[in-house]
Amino acid sequence: MMSNCAIAMPRIVTPALFVLFATAAHAEPFLTRNQNPLLALYGLPSPLPARLPPAGGGRVAGVVNWGNTEKEDSSADAGYTLDAETLEFRLHFERGFGQRFAVRAELPWRRVSGGSLDGFIDDWHGAFGLPGGSRRRLPEDQLLIEFERRGTTLLGIDESTSGIGDVPVALGYQLRATERSALSAWLTVKAPTGSADDLTGSGAVDVAATLAGQTQLHERWRLFGQAGVAWLGDGDLLPELQESFAWTLMGGLTWSAWRALDLTAQVEANSRLYDGLDSEFDGDAVVLTLGGSWRTAGGWRYDVGVSEDLQAGASPDIVFIFTVARGY
Repeated sequence: MMSNCAIAMPRIVTPALFVLFATAAHAEPFLTRNQNPLLALYGLPSPLPARLPPAGGGRVAGVVNWGNTEKEDSSADAGYTLDAETLEFRLHFERGFGQRFAVRAELPWRRVSGGSLDGFIDDWHGAFGLPGGSRRRLPEDQLLIEFERRGTTLLGIDESTSGIGDVPVALGYQLRATERSALSAWLTVKAPTGSADDLTGSGAVDVAATLAGQTQLHERWRLFGQAGVAWLGDGDLLPELQESFAWTLMGGLTWSAWRALDLTAQVEANSRLYDGLDSEFDGDAVVLTLGGSWRTAGGWRYDVGVSEDLQAGASPDIVFIFTVARGY
């Protein structure tokens, strides 16, 4: 069943996309998405380029997403504990062909463990007076993922897991490209090469359709965004709770601060992927990412960013992002 928010989102997205794509230059979002240990297994697409590479050209990127989540909640007949640290390394390959087409493939490797960030994050919250939430009740650097409903344990994991994740392959089409603007359409298919038992995959094929665009607002200011819908196959992870569709929306602003240095603020949202716990976990997610990029004359790009959950529950408390990319 789709959530009410998922049904309403297209009405908001349509006019927003019209404004975004009416003017549009080259702006690149951080290659990150919701890193919730259970939601990242599904086919919500990564940020996709609005401007496709020329035929024979492309880009290779290596991305690290290092996230930490500590959440605990319960209702009258259900409850969950999500205390985990995730480390995901993802290789991105892009190549253009023909006059208007490009393909992107991603190879992910994931590890889920108790990790080592809990103490640092607790100190950070304490130094800035931020609420600790469930962190005050859960042991430090412990892995525990547990879901219960009506006295039945639906999922229980307390040992570290790792392995190759589900592989997405996307086909892009350049709808529009000028000196100041770009708009592209993408179709992404995620193959179940990972394992739901190891929390490296959902166990199902997912398909997503996405529109990505960018615009030059000023000599130093660039706007980018994308919107999409994902069809989620019948997975092996909490199948009793899984939704069949999810909406995604992402937008950001880049400022060319100094020579080769760019500073970016990026917001991503997705509708809920689970329903049935009556908790924050099966709600919509909103994530803010802040960071910077350094570009070299040789074509290399280095990104460093950090993500925070604006809508608590369905996304990690914090994610650190590191990217090295090069066009060819």
